[in-house]
Amino acid sequence: MEAEWNPRRELALPTELLYKILLVAITDSVHSICVSTEDTPWERSIMDTLHRVSRTFKAISTDIAGKAFDIQKTIRQDDARMLRTSREIFIYLSHLGTRLRSSSEWGSVSFQTIDCTASSLVFAYALYLSCISLRRNASRSPPDVFQTTHKVILSALAQSEALCERVYPVEVTIPLRCCIAQEFELARHGLVIVQSFADLHNHAISMMILQPSSSADGTGPTAAVRSMIHTSLLKVEAVYERYTSVITEKSPLPEPRIYELPTVLCAIRLLAALKFEEDEYNLEPRLKKIVDLWSVGCPFLNPLNAKRSEDRAVM
Repeated sequence: MEAEWNPRRELALPTELLYKILLVAITDSVHSICVSTEDTPWERSIMDTLHRVSRTFKAISTDIAGKAFDIQKTIRQDDARMLRTSREIFIYLSHLGTRLRSSSEWGSVSFQTIDCTASSLVFAYALYLSCISLRRNASRSPPDVFQTTHKVILSALAQSEALCERVYPVEVTIPLRCCIAQEFELARHGLVIVQSFADLHNHAISMMILQPSSSADGTGPTAAVRSMIHTSLLKVEAVYERYTSVITEKSPLPEPRIYELPTVLCAIRLLAALKFEEDEYNLEPRLKKIVDLWSVGCPFLNPLNAKRSEDRAVM
């Protein structure tokens, strides 16, 4: 039997400091299991690792995980059952996280059947991961489905946030709370962007119909449409930079870009083709700025990239 490692008294950390260190280690491991783009074998086995270090490590890690996942005291008092229960929880969360790594699985994450010990923390992560999956999948949907889905996402994120408030130690939920805040931003801003571009698409069509007859019908109708374009464009301008920033910060996984959201590309191409004889709202330069920003990654907005895409398709 291997001898247990015990540091000399003068090298031992104070219990309070050791508790904080193990709390951070377990918190980071749980979060990595859920959101990492790579496999997480070390994180999934962290409880086994800590149990083997020393009696102190085992006692502290059992206390932290037991409270965080609301594991029954009778289970916590049995080392074998405690390790088995924590493994089941980590494996379940890992399965949810794994689905998020492949775009083919977007929309398939479900927490209706939880095959591990249920707790507020497990439910909070399951809801959060489901929201990510729904948001990504919604980018392939029609605008009305996108908008309905995002209202569901906002409600689910609020529930996930509320569940975090029931978890102790509260520090365990810090990474999740930060991610929930980012998802809130993406959902709210994404909703504004899609709703605004759906309106802009209609405004662009109206302008294309009205402009040829403006000499006969007067400039009143086209002026009204310009005003509506201006109003919708203001909503987009208020959020699109932050939306892009959050996506860049959030994850190395491929996230839907703004021009990949429903209606956006079609609307921006129609708008960019419009010429305004009167442009009191500076619509043309504002639209050009958006096109220039988004064309970096979008071949359909960048003629040079489009040509390269066509060349690759021919080869």
